Amino acid sequence: MAVVDKLLEALQLPEKQRAELAGRLLRSLESVEDEELAKDAWEAAWSEALDRRMREVRDGTVQLVDGDAVFRAAVERIASRRP
Repeated sequence: MAVVDKLLEALQLPEKQRAELAGRLLRSLESVEDEELAKDAWEAAWSEALDRRMREVRDGTVQLVDGDAVFRAAVERIASRRP
């Protein structure tokens, strides 16, 4: 099964299961030796990104987009590229 097929299948999962899958995939890329450091760095990066995004939403510098609409558009775009 190609990566695109797996992605299309994963996008059909409920949100909670997609989040769990994404987390597991990301953790699979971290080296075992750096696990604690990676966890701390991961949490710090997410905290910084969340703070920045909250500021952008409050300031009106970004436009919020419905997540389901984004996933539908991604699936359609990927499907349109398939032979």
